[in-house]
Amino acid sequence: MREPKLLIYGATGYTGRLAVAEAGRAGLRPVAGGRDPEKLAALASATAPARGLETRAFELDRPDPLAGALEDVSVVLHCAGPFSRTALPMYDACLRTGTHYLDITGEIDVFEALAARGAEAAGAGIMVMPGVGFDVVPSDCLIADLATRHPGGRTLRLGLAARSGASRGTMRTVAQAIGQFRVRRDGALATVRPGELRHAFDFGPPPRAALVGVLGDVSTAFHSTGIPNIETYLQATRSFVRLTRILRNFGPLLAGRMGKALLSRLVDRAPEGPSESARRTAHGILVAEIEDAEGRRAAARVRVPDPYGFTATAGVAIAGRALAGDFKPGFQTPSSAYGADLLREFDDVTWEALDDQATAR
Repeated sequence: MREPKLLIYGATGYTGRLAVAEAGRAGLRPVAGGRDPEKLAALASATAPARGLETRAFELDRPDPLAGALEDVSVVLHCAGPFSRTALPMYDACLRTGTHYLDITGEIDVFEALAARGAEAAGAGIMVMPGVGFDVVPSDCLIADLATRHPGGRTLRLGLAARSGASRGTMRTVAQAIGQFRVRRDGALATVRPGELRHAFDFGPPPRAALVGVLGDVSTAFHSTGIPNIETYLQATRSFVRLTRILRNFGPLLAGRMGKALLSRLVDRAPEGPSESARRTAHGILVAEIEDAEGRRAAARVRVPDPYGFTATAGVAIAGRALAGDFKPGFQTPSSAYGADLLREFDDVTWEALDDQATAR
């Protein structure tokens, strides 16, 4: 039996570096993986030089070397997006090597593609859990708990209000999804126009308007709860309202090859991610609302500090569980594998049931 080993791929990226640091604090000795050996060497020299950080440089577009790099790896925490390009090559290698697959995506198509291959993962005895960071871990646990306490839900609405900058990786993912605002109708994915749907959420009194957005919960919440109608929203800040108007008028142009090339250049000029001082005051608020066939509603809210720091903490915590043999084979969401109470294990997360104003934590 091989010694449990964690590999963090994309370790030199913004979130990958946070995950490497968190793994060290958690007492793990990860292997740092990525494409650029020079960047990996610089990371190794800056991270825990006393004990030495093992590094592995390899590409995702060469299946045999990729599988070879994972041969002795028990768990991969994949942090290199856009995951629409990188998730399936890494998953295929994990399938060949019997390695548990985790990533930090929020991309609906990635969740759906991996869910469709859950049976083969189960047959290989590996767990496949995309979305082990923010927003999916807190939102999935919030939604699963609410669905358990209020069975019979037919419609789920999830709203996000975030005070947090965005990393280049996040912005690249958003650029890939331009024009793909999707919801779930009677169990099937459907596309809606930017700004087509609006809803008010209690992010903190008074309720505030939110516009339809793109969150991975359109996929994960369906697999966790079976609720057939799902909509996700972002708070209607001035910047998001402006973006919605731009997408309504120029979405098809921006979604084309030239538009995406322009967006890619703009992303490359942006800061790598929020500064450490900005992260100290950053937070995300998620409100889930379930409605049954008779129109009865129940809602709950969580507040998570420092979404990027939370992603590193949650991803490493779940990786640690899998390393220790605590996993469920096949495609999983955070709540399907570990229950809604997984979220209660993380510090400084507040959780409130708005239907009865009872504080759960």
